[in-house]
Amino acid sequence: MDLTLDRAALAVERHDCPNCDAPAGSACRTRGEKTAAKYHTPRFVLVPALREELEIHVPADRLPGRTWKQGPALAIVPAPRAERPVRIGYARTSIARQELASQLAALHRADYHKVSKRASDLGSWCFGMFL
Repeated sequence: MDLTLDRAALAVERHDCPNCDAPAGSACRTRGEKTAAKYHTPRFVLVPALREELEIHVPADRLPGRTWKQGPALAIVPAPRAERPVRIGYARTSIARQELASQLAALHRADYHKVSKRASDLGSWCFGMFL
């Protein structure tokens, strides 16, 4: 991660959390209404510089583990994202006799537009990207 923990926290907290509904300017919260120890993945992947990270810890000054309190409202609320996140779907067969068509149809019904297929003596597989 190129950002310090405090800078990463500020970048993450510019967005509302889609997981726990914590508003922009606040740390994530747990189901027990405590301040979470880590930011939820659906929230920190909204920051392009943090998409490759596995977890982003909440800084100690946000009091993780204590009763959650809403942070100050942001002066500038970011515009909602216009782009949709990338999802990857996967379908496979383990032997050549199995059919892949129904799995491919399910990928297409789920709006996976880019589908890559591979086949071998052992079976077939494919994956699609939801863009």
